[in-house]
Amino acid sequence: MSNVLRTIIVDDEHGGRNALRSILKSMDEVLLVGEASNADEAKILILEEAPDLVLLDIEMPFKNGFDLLSEIPKRTFEVIFTTAYDSYAIKAIKFSALDYLLKPIDPEELKVAVLRACVKRVQTTYRPQDQIENLLDNLKLINKQNFKLCLPTVEGSLFIPIEDIVRCESDANYTRFFLNGDTKPILVSKTLKEFEDFLTDYGFCRVHNSHLINLKFIRRYLKGEGGVAVMADGSQVEISRRKKEIFQKALDKETGFI
Repeated sequence: MSNVLRTIIVDDEHGGRNALRSILKSMDEVLLVGEASNADEAKILILEEAPDLVLLDIEMPFKNGFDLLSEIPKRTFEVIFTTAYDSYAIKAIKFSALDYLLKPIDPEELKVAVLRACVKRVQTTYRPQDQIENLLDNLKLINKQNFKLCLPTVEGSLFIPIEDIVRCESDANYTRFFLNGDTKPILVSKTLKEFEDFLTDYGFCRVHNSHLINLKFIRRYLKGEGGVAVMADGSQVEISRRKKEIFQKALDKETGFI
């Protein structure tokens, strides 16, 4: 497999395409094979060129970037989404472990995202088709609590309903996921902080430097200097003293005490 990514730019704004093209010209890892200004043009281009990477604008007239992806039968390419808005869709993209960049595009952030795509392309367990499918499924859901979270592991990507996650535990630059009814944790090559940033909106609370817990799985709270949360899986998670107030407020909100 070539280390050069055959790349397509999809953006309805002429200035947006120019900006991306200018940045990509300086990258040896990229070969630009086409540009499209709308979803219909892009669909034809993707089917003709079979690109490795698509830089895809989300907001476009008539059909957006997600509409385009839903019309492509084989999504074997990497996607880096570009958008001017930090919108609801960003959450779905994060849950599917896909890349996105906010406009105006920062050249260094784009270069990092492209290099990340290069690394993914050589991983035998990586299947962009699965992640894009998960994204499209998440976007169809009315209740965002039913989102599935993509967990990249050494065996490949797993797609886990967030409602099944009991707790997450930091292990240096890795995170261990403990699921309801499953005694074997899942080791993921991302930091706990990365998951905290978006799971906090879904009933999770960072109660310790090493622990992020799903509040709905707390069975008892043992008071103390910081206290201990007894989880549904029988584990006892220490609440750090400095996180105690944050935890108690989050728990009150979850249980309806406020």
